Amino acid sequence: MIQVITAPSLTKPAYTSVFLAGGITNCRNWQEEVIEELKKDDKDMSVFNPRQKDFNVKDKNASYKQIKWEFERLQAMDIFSMYFCNSDSNQPICLYELGRYVLHMQSKFPSDWEERIVISVEKGYSRSADVRIQLGLCAPNILVDTDNVSPITHAVRILARAKRFKTNKKE
Repeated sequence: MIQVITAPSLTKPAYTSVFLAGGITNCRNWQEEVIEELKKDDKDMSVFNPRQKDFNVKDKNASYKQIKWEFERLQAMDIFSMYFCNSDSNQPICLYELGRYVLHMQSKFPSDWEERIVISVEKGYSRSADVRIQLGLCAPNILVDTDNVSPITHAVRILARAKRFKTNKKE
């Protein structure tokens, strides 16, 4: 069963968790495509989805609440998933999060951190060379998928990683 926890929900993950990091602003809803593909499998997994259905831009605290939610869920995740989609946005926050959370995974899971990271870059993403360079410097063994990348292929890679970890109900 896939448990989807969407910002700003404070629901606790019931299973091994994956965070769907990647572009939101000026990017298509690739997260929904990933989630729909994950639901086709029988793997128990909790999915942190940062894309809110109704982000209230009039709320002066909305950005703070969103960033705080993402920060807390990124700290709690078991699998780090980063998807760079081809869009009008360079997704600069995602580039920052990529470096920060690869290092976070190295620290949190020293024995198997490389098995807990999934990075995909769609053809046409304007900063794909930067992604490869950054990962080459901090995580040279991490495969950056750039061939025929889509939300569906990204979901398949997430599932392949998640199946390596025993899913337990979290207390």
